[in-house]
Amino acid sequence: MKKHDYDKILFRLNSIWQRLREGEVLSVKDLAKEFNVSTKTIQRDFNERLIQKLPIEKIGHKWKVKDGHSIDKNLSFEEDLVLDVLKEFASSMGSGFGSKANTLFSKLQNTHENPIYSKIEIEDISDKTELIKQLQESIISFKQIKFQFKNKYRSLEPYKITTFDGYWYLFGKDLNDNKLKTFYIKDINNLIVEDIFFEKNFQALKKLDSAINIWFEPNNDIFEARLLVKEDIAKYFKRRPLSKSQVILKENKDKSIEILLTATSKKELIYEVKKWQPNLLVIEPTNLVKEMLEISKNYYKEQLVFID
Repeated sequence: MKKHDYDKILFRLNSIWQRLREGEVLSVKDLAKEFNVSTKTIQRDFNERLIQKLPIEKIGHKWKVKDGHSIDKNLSFEEDLVLDVLKEFASSMGSGFGSKANTLFSKLQNTHENPIYSKIEIEDISDKTELIKQLQESIISFKQIKFQFKNKYRSLEPYKITTFDGYWYLFGKDLNDNKLKTFYIKDINNLIVEDIFFEKNFQALKKLDSAINIWFEPNNDIFEARLLVKEDIAKYFKRRPLSKSQVILKENKDKSIEILLTATSKKELIYEVKKWQPNLLVIEPTNLVKEMLEISKNYYKEQLVFID
């Protein structure tokens, strides 16, 4: 669907939504004429979009809010749709977090069947609510923290709470060895927010923003890598780049593409290449090409064991 078509649909749905909210009884024929579309299009608006979200009913060729109901939430169709997406995302974070999120969403939305489905799996950290609250406060107020992590105490400048592959991490500067690190949040215990302030580290946040996955090394220098993306998966890399630094260098006759991106460690790239094998190949740097060959050889030898 083209963007201008999407905008037209949203404008039409928002207009119908608002008029139903104000108590109007709307004619399919009149709406079709008003928006210069077919009656089938208007019927589809009601049957496939609006009826899922609103307590409305059809009387002949007209639509109205059901008796005894009202559309009292002050939301547009687009805003309600955004909340549906967020609600589905929240539900993927586990039953504890999802339940709390649904309670919040119920204060903003009318009850309706959510037409959005997300397969994103996010770790449930509802048992760490108090910890997350403390971390948020320390990040916002630029206060150092101290906590227990795998039986050792760490002092940290906390910069961001982040997720990689559905798992939650805390990113910051470890003051014990003066290095940038990520800490798995579920392994953080006995947190103390100290009255010691730190300055915002823009460079560290920039490195986090360009990270491909949890294997990034924020203390390393950034280097460039060139990859060959075969035809079978090229469309996915066009739709959603591997990272913010990704640039398409070349589109080949066989419909494969060559991309350039930056990374901070070989592990960061190896993790992604292995996920997409055999359709993603390393062209440069040479040392990474050699390492991928060695990994593939070892994998091949180990896999052969299971062949009769």
